[in-house]
Amino acid sequence: MLSQLKRTPMIPFITLLGGLLLGLSSDPNLAASSGADVAAAPASSATSASGSITYRLPDGPIYRIAAQIEATPQNVSLVLNALASGSEDIWLNMSPDGKWLLLATDRFDADCVGWPCLAIVSGDLSTGTAVRAHGELIHPEGFSVVASGGNLIVYPGPGGPHTLDLWAVTRREDGWSTPLLLTANSSYTYNHQPAILADGSKVVFDCGHQPYGAEGTALCEVGTDGRGFRVVLTPADSPPGFPTTGALHHPDYAPDGSIVFEADWAGEQIWRLPVGAVIPVRVASQFGNDNSPCVLPDGRIVSLWLNRPGNSAGFHEIKVMTPDGDSYIMVLTGLDVADVGIGCGS
Repeated sequence: MLSQLKRTPMIPFITLLGGLLLGLSSDPNLAASSGADVAAAPASSATSASGSITYRLPDGPIYRIAAQIEATPQNVSLVLNALASGSEDIWLNMSPDGKWLLLATDRFDADCVGWPCLAIVSGDLSTGTAVRAHGELIHPEGFSVVASGGNLIVYPGPGGPHTLDLWAVTRREDGWSTPLLLTANSSYTYNHQPAILADGSKVVFDCGHQPYGAEGTALCEVGTDGRGFRVVLTPADSPPGFPTTGALHHPDYAPDGSIVFEADWAGEQIWRLPVGAVIPVRVASQFGNDNSPCVLPDGRIVSLWLNRPGNSAGFHEIKVMTPDGDSYIMVLTGLDVADVGIGCGS
């Protein structure tokens, strides 16, 4: 949520892009494995040339970068200055097909200054506009999503039966629709941090009774038509031998429909709930302090990793690993990415 951002001095943009394709077992600084680890998806090359990632630096610009070694980040904030001036880009996400960008910003409308609004931008950065739903600007209370095609947006906001609910707006010929409440049937006070299925039919999200994904936060799912709310997984649904407390965070859908997420059952690590399963499996126990995943269209998992050897400052660096965690690359090192949500798309 917007209030979740930490105001820290901006880090100079000196990147150490690149990194090596590393075998996980050779890294002495990674956590030990356990029997809860299962290869949940076929391995593919961590160096696949497809896919893009969006992110933000603390108190700084928003960026897009290819999910490759030695990729050069694109300063999206700088490019957007040619469309509309602004000084506050809060976060940046992208549609699964990569053709649309969604952000919270003070650009595109004078009424967004001092109170950032939802804005949608074409993937080539040639056009952008503030989103007006039934004529009203939307001021999201956190990371939001746009579906492939750019005609559906889901965002967290007040005004529903809970402190924070998810809402959906759809684009029509005469503009964006009146917001549709999605989480009316949620059993939780806070519903936020959504991720959208590739076909746009469902979102999975953080749900809990405390803000900011605190203790007890679970994973929930609902259709983008407001139907079919369900609790996907709670901290008590951990595998045998793991704590039944903690918090689950930042879920996203993999191409096969499984749900990838962060859990702190054994420190902050990346887990997967396969389709039809009730017991999650850890993707790669070798990685500790691994956070906030999103999944690329080819199944590779992007996350913010703090424990890379040589990362003595504990920066949130961008790592991309294969679906089974057998290999990985570092896409962005030497910079502390803001942990407000990263986006994955084509």
